[in-house]
Amino acid sequence: MGSSAVASGENGTAVGGNAAASGANSTALGQNATASGVNSVALGAGSVASAPNTVSVGSPGNERTISNVAPGVNGTDAVNVNQLNQAMGGLQGQINDVAKSAYSGIAAATALSMIPSVDPGKTLSVGIGGGSYRGEQAVALGGTARITQNLQVRAGVGMSGSGTAVGVGASYQW
Repeated sequence: MGSSAVASGENGTAVGGNAAASGANSTALGQNATASGVNSVALGAGSVASAPNTVSVGSPGNERTISNVAPGVNGTDAVNVNQLNQAMGGLQGQINDVAKSAYSGIAAATALSMIPSVDPGKTLSVGIGGGSYRGEQAVALGGTARITQNLQVRAGVGMSGSGTAVGVGASYQW
């Protein structure tokens, strides 16, 4: 239907001047629309649907926006920009939470490492340490005990806004 419209594909439909539906079960709607892929649909002037089972609303250099799209419901439905932005916002929030927890953990580890060890000739050491990383702060409390001249044990607790880190260690020297 339309000047020079051709529906040569089996069960094809061509509507519009020079529209061509050459693929089986294809539909070309609009002036110079071409649907050559099997089960393809070309919507709008100059649209090209050459791959099988596709719907095209334009062509390279002649892209169009599909507007007023309802939110997708099923897994094979298209999504609209609002749905995409909502999903990205949720994902970004989760990434930020993980980053904050990681930064807090680094601050706690830094605070634990700042607690001095027991000096030679001494048997006990209690200390406090602080740490900060990318805006997250932590404080730690710990102690070291020299059990023998060659054996030391150490324990500490670091506290940050995202949780508590605990560390225990021992060293034997000779």
